[in-house]
Amino acid sequence: MEELTITKLDGTKQTVSEINGAYLLDVIDSGPQPSTTYEQIAGSDGNIDNGTTFGTRNITAKFYLDAKDYIDYTLAQKETWQALFDYDPYYITWSRMPGIRFLVHIKPFEFSSISQMSGTFDIDFEAFKGFGESVGRTDEDSIDMDSEVWQMVGQGFVLDKDLVYTNIPGNSFKIFNAGDITIDPRKHDLTISIQGIGTPTLKNLTTGDLFTYNKSLSAGDVLTIDGVYPLLNGAHCGRDTNHGLLTLLPGWNQISLTGLNNPVSTFGFRFLYK
Repeated sequence: MEELTITKLDGTKQTVSEINGAYLLDVIDSGPQPSTTYEQIAGSDGNIDNGTTFGTRNITAKFYLDAKDYIDYTLAQKETWQALFDYDPYYITWSRMPGIRFLVHIKPFEFSSISQMSGTFDIDFEAFKGFGESVGRTDEDSIDMDSEVWQMVGQGFVLDKDLVYTNIPGNSFKIFNAGDITIDPRKHDLTISIQGIGTPTLKNLTTGDLFTYNKSLSAGDVLTIDGVYPLLNGAHCGRDTNHGLLTLLPGWNQISLTGLNNPVSTFGFRFLYK
């Protein structure tokens, strides 16, 4: 049976089937909504391409509501409103793609009565970020076939390689981005932590992105790049860096971490999907 799950920002979850008499019939994802901006120059042919962004996408969930009598039907309607309407956005996932979630706001909807004790309703969710993201996060959830937060098919994983993102030893390794959108810390959630003794230089050889810390790390120090903010043991230290940032392309990214003895690193992010 199809199932749709709501996950609030505080982590609480509810499946729509928990609403008495509610059954999910179908979920229709409108897909990516690209929007390209053009600039016209007087006296010149055509337009200048100023780039494409992805706008809000619509996800429609179709439901059937069945009750014992008209009183239960009215109560089930109220329970549905209580479960689905909120001031804050929340995440939705559904059973066909359980490893990918969308942050949404719900639009108003009405019930269409079939009888005094049954009816249907269609809900339009606005996925305002324009893309989906993995339920799992690489520094919190191990990627394996038995995991409940990953789906091994349809999420872009390579099945013949071990994908490691935490406590990575050494100064040369690969990071796999299973999504189809580049992870850019200026726009997306990315946390990189580095430990070791020495003056670290972190480079994505695939993209050419370079981050350097100009002072020395000691044993027990943790250098973190949290989005665009470098932190040493939790304190801002951007003035001691080259202000560089690393992006992660879809697929394999060859990473080098030099200047440290006994280097260990962790990459934490969610995969993003069009």
